[in-house]
Amino acid sequence: MITQGSVSREEEAQRFPFLAERYPGRRKAIREFTHRAPDFVFWIYPDGRLFDARDGHLRNVPKGCEHILRDEPDYGGFLRGRVASCGDEQLLVVHCRPEALAGPGEKLTQLIRGLARLPTPLRQDALVVSDNGDLYGSLADLQTLGSDAE
Repeated sequence: MITQGSVSREEEAQRFPFLAERYPGRRKAIREFTHRAPDFVFWIYPDGRLFDARDGHLRNVPKGCEHILRDEPDYGGFLRGRVASCGDEQLLVVHCRPEALAGPGEKLTQLIRGLARLPTPLRQDALVVSDNGDLYGSLADLQTLGSDAE
């Protein structure tokens, strides 16, 4: 399991218990948190355009791109995710391969471009994780990592 950025898994587990190193049912707990009342559900095109998936990814796929649902976890180059909050705590979950956002590259650039178009306020300290609980750091960490590659 990946842990990187300016945050520690132990500290983040205080905010989001399902991110603890050992947590039975982690994927289910992440899903429950992000599906309860998401701030925003999205697809991000490979070129960084944002698509509002409204209340769910399966029912709201970009027109003509239904094939991406059969290509898990790569989704035909799209990124799939949700932003969810609980009080002041904000979590951004991206469905992707563990290494996809672990360093500079096209997936990180794609994510940053798409998030820049988000109509929902996104905090700089929002925690970015994969659907498996890989911890990529804060949004600010990823923006710095992405700008370092330019």
